[in-house]
Amino acid sequence: MDPAFEGAGTQEGLQIWRIENFTVVPYPKEKYGQFYQGDSYIVLYTNDVNGTLSWDLHFWLGSETSQDEAGAVAIKTVELDDHLGGVPVQHREVEGHESSLFLSRFKKGVRYLKGGVASGFHHVDPDAPYPARLFHVKGRRNVRIRQVEANVSSMNKGDCFILDCGSTVYTYMGSSSRRMERLKAIQAANAVRDDDHAGKAKVVIIDETASGRETEEFFAALGGGSNDDVADEGAGVDDAAFERSEVNVVTLHHIFEDGDGVVQTRMIGEKPLEQSMLNSGDCFLLDTGVGVYVWIGSASSKKEKIKSMEMAAQYMEQKGYPKWMNIQRVVEKAEPAVFKAYFKTWKEPQEQIGFGRVFTQRQMSAVSATETDFDVRSLHAEKRRLLQKNAGPAFGFMPDDGSGKPEIWRVENFELEPVDENAFGFFFGGDSYVIKYTYEVSGNERYIIYFWQGSASSQDEKAASAIHAVRLDNELFGKAVQVRVVQGYEPAHFLRIFKGRMVIFLGGKASGFKNVHDHDTYDVDGTRLFQVRGTCDFDTRAVQLPEKASSLNSDDAFVLETPGKTYLWIGKGASEEEKSMGEKVAELVSPGHELEVVAEGEESDDFWAGLGGKGEYQTVRDLDKPLLYPRLFHCTISPAGCLRVNEVSYFSQEDLNEDDVMVLDSGDEIYVWVGQGSDDQEKEKAFAMAENYIKTDPTERTLDSTVILRINQGEEPAAFTAIFPSWNQDMWQQLPRRAEKSQKIESEKVSKDQPEKKKTSNCCCCQ
Repeated sequence: MDPAFEGAGTQEGLQIWRIENFTVVPYPKEKYGQFYQGDSYIVLYTNDVNGTLSWDLHFWLGSETSQDEAGAVAIKTVELDDHLGGVPVQHREVEGHESSLFLSRFKKGVRYLKGGVASGFHHVDPDAPYPARLFHVKGRRNVRIRQVEANVSSMNKGDCFILDCGSTVYTYMGSSSRRMERLKAIQAANAVRDDDHAGKAKVVIIDETASGRETEEFFAALGGGSNDDVADEGAGVDDAAFERSEVNVVTLHHIFEDGDGVVQTRMIGEKPLEQSMLNSGDCFLLDTGVGVYVWIGSASSKKEKIKSMEMAAQYMEQKGYPKWMNIQRVVEKAEPAVFKAYFKTWKEPQEQIGFGRVFTQRQMSAVSATETDFDVRSLHAEKRRLLQKNAGPAFGFMPDDGSGKPEIWRVENFELEPVDENAFGFFFGGDSYVIKYTYEVSGNERYIIYFWQGSASSQDEKAASAIHAVRLDNELFGKAVQVRVVQGYEPAHFLRIFKGRMVIFLGGKASGFKNVHDHDTYDVDGTRLFQVRGTCDFDTRAVQLPEKASSLNSDDAFVLETPGKTYLWIGKGASEEEKSMGEKVAELVSPGHELEVVAEGEESDDFWAGLGGKGEYQTVRDLDKPLLYPRLFHCTISPAGCLRVNEVSYFSQEDLNEDDVMVLDSGDEIYVWVGQGSDDQEKEKAFAMAENYIKTDPTERTLDSTVILRINQGEEPAAFTAIFPSWNQDMWQQLPRRAEKSQKIESEKVSKDQPEKKKTSNCCCCQ
């Protein structure tokens, strides 16, 4: 082992080494976050969870690093990986295209500097006189600070720039830059002052409030130009050489050593993938379309382990992928959740609580505050299985026990028609509905607006329901949570509202749209079939299906009504609870009829006659899903109108950007968080952003099967805030004051250190 790695990975935190003349040299901690473009680095992050260590191992390649250095850093990374037992997740990072995980390690941003030790470049000595350096500040969340040519032609009005002149650090705020970008630029300028000049430089902010003299001094230090010479916002948009397609082709490739000792690769499958395709004795390459994973089987040969990363690089070259595309190396039994999400099925430990997601203690508390029927922390295996298939998605969103007040409208001729209270809980699959739900929290009224879309409802009706949901929310001054609900995937809380009296019939209202029938109907011949689903009396519901054998499922209970008798059919996989619920549903949908309970396999001829004869039907249901963790995504719309989505790693409340729309994936439901400063286009496209995210989701989730909730900044429900490590309800009000205080401190510092010079101007974004 290289002596430089002595003690590496034994304590939580960040460690960095640089390749200098092909040797590993520890990088000074005071320079963490600064990377020279001509160099290569090894970055290790050690995570300690209750005494158990895990590691993320990155090797970073500068845009001007040599091939020899790139090779050396890869070899040394493997050496450190072996020293740590071969279990770290390896990441290849390329300048300008780093993963969000890598960027999240540097809270003050990542700064790219020209030069390098082994490539003939010359490092800049921060203590010696040097020409002015211009930095382009990019990013509202994970900040990248790239050194560019010190010329007005390098600037644009949509971004922020830092001009480092030694004794003075200018921060130029583009007139079209946004509030959070400006705050990040101030933080970056303070970092340049503190890290490069020991806190002795003066920070001067050039924005709309700057004096004419300050602006003139800035452009004079830059070497010429004026505000009129700065290009418009669109000039700052990066050309996207490689865009994520709407539907990625996910493929799995087998890496194996043949009988002659030659390591080869061949494709063995496409999405959907099964965990059983992986084999401990070999290695595998997973191509996600946006990155490549190399999976190392625990019993794979040494040659396979060594050659797998090389094979991945060759594969990417053959596919024509860009060199900056991410490659991650993972090992068996230490796979990250993101990797497992690309597989349709994944056997997790028995202690997993269903729904394919992880609940934190805070989330459990948020749910249990209103959930009284069972404790999800102490479920038996059979109860977990019942919950997985029947409890409804978005289980984490349970704002109350369903005892609030619902108001229901049906979409008719593009308008909302009230539904009589006696018909609450009865829905038609050919229609769309809007439900306003009012409940109280600590004496204050809260609102949820559900818009329910039947599976046979027309696109016009579905669109109308969404438009009316937005209108109702506007009438409530943005205080409601908007929830899109698709038939068959009703959220657990939605089901609670109807207290076991929810029935979805075939048919729909005659409204000029394309419906199953041209009038309210659910019966044409006196025979009806209903599937019974639920976990208890509160969430039981019945869904009418076509009366034929193929509608049956061995995992469920069904009510079959015929002109002469009503049958309760109990599938072999149905539980006692489902049988009990089936009896109650039969009373609801077929009152006054004689009820005969029929076990699967013991059906009479009359039963099959009611379904048009015997036939095949589904007999198994696969409930093993990858265990998913919450993920946060930052969504923006470029000046060209294109959607940009970037993941936020190790997120906190501070990562919610007030200027934009964020998508929070709980692992089950999808939250669309709309910041107060987001523009009208982003607000209008909020749901579309979530839908586009789901379209690119590698898991088996679809638009229909996923519950989307739209929430506004300042109106976050407990189910949303509980996903964050901590939550400060007053943070939004405190943030501007904190920024003002930072500005004041800076001004006082300048006044004290250099009283003869003018104080910094206040940034307009902090006023």
